[in-house]
Amino acid sequence: MFTSLLSKDRIRIFSFIRSLIPHNSDAEDVYQRVCLTLWKKFEEFDRDRDFFPWACGIAFYTIRNHHRSLRHDRHYFNQELMETMSRKREQHLSNYNSRIDYLHECLSSLTSSDQKLLQDAVYEKQSIPEIAKTTEKSIQTLYNRMSFLRRELAACISRKLQNEQ
Repeated sequence: MFTSLLSKDRIRIFSFIRSLIPHNSDAEDVYQRVCLTLWKKFEEFDRDRDFFPWACGIAFYTIRNHHRSLRHDRHYFNQELMETMSRKREQHLSNYNSRIDYLHECLSSLTSSDQKLLQDAVYEKQSIPEIAKTTEKSIQTLYNRMSFLRRELAACISRKLQNEQ
């Protein structure tokens, strides 16, 4: 049960931590401590509630302890700022799974050529000049199309999120 809940939310939990810890290596260390604490305290978790907010609460206090140990660092965030950032990031990440689902829906509404362009550029990590060679389209046309598709997908996801509320 624990491992399935953690694996489902691990990206969101790490994103939450990373938004409050400026250095990636420190964020990874804190994430490991959070996972260990979550494991140790899992029997206290109310299974009728959502795992992510509970995990963020534990992460928040772990982050506070981390910051307390670094007070001499000039990148230290004060308590009020950390709490504000924490709330905002948790709210933003709370609909992460919905946004991913909506992204898939929005992608499926694109033409097959647009889907192929995104597939090649994003998943296959081909450069736009490489794609231009194989599709015999100009580089600028492809950059323009990618920019348009990103805006369209973002707008589509935003509309779906607003309809959800």
